[in-house]
Amino acid sequence: MIQTQIKQDWPHATLRRDDSVARELAATAFVARVGSDQPVLRAYVRGTGFRLRVWRALLTIPPGALISYGQLAGLCDAAHAARAVGSAVGGNPLAYLIPCHRVIRSTGIVGQYRWGTNRKRMLIGWEAAKNQTRRFL
Repeated sequence: MIQTQIKQDWPHATLRRDDSVARELAATAFVARVGSDQPVLRAYVRGTGFRLRVWRALLTIPPGALISYGQLAGLCDAAHAARAVGSAVGGNPLAYLIPCHRVIRSTGIVGQYRWGTNRKRMLIGWEAAKNQTRRFL
C-alpha cells in the first residue's frame, strides 16, 4: 500500500530498497535534536500553501507537548479554520517527522490518527516518558 502511494505521488521516481540507508535515516529521525550533533533530517513534501503552513506549525510543537486543532489553527493565522487544519493534519505524508500525533481535540480526546489511534497514544506516551526522564537527569 505504501509503495503504491509513493508511486502515485512520485511517478517518475525509481524506488530502491536499501536497509542500511533506512537504518541511518531511522536513527536520525528518532534522536533528540536539542544540543545534538546529529545531522538534521531534511525532507521534501508537496502540498497547498495552507497545508505547508500547517505542517510547518506542527514542527514548532515540542516533543511531549500537545495542542488542540483550534490552537494549531491559531498558530497558522487561521483561527476559524480548525476543520481545515484537521484535514491538513490528516493529510500529513510524514508521520512522526511532521508530528501530527501531538494534535488532539480540545476536549482532551486523542482522536483519530492516520496510522491508528493506538499508535498515536503510544507516540504521545513515549515522548512524555522521554521528557520526564530528561527532566530528572
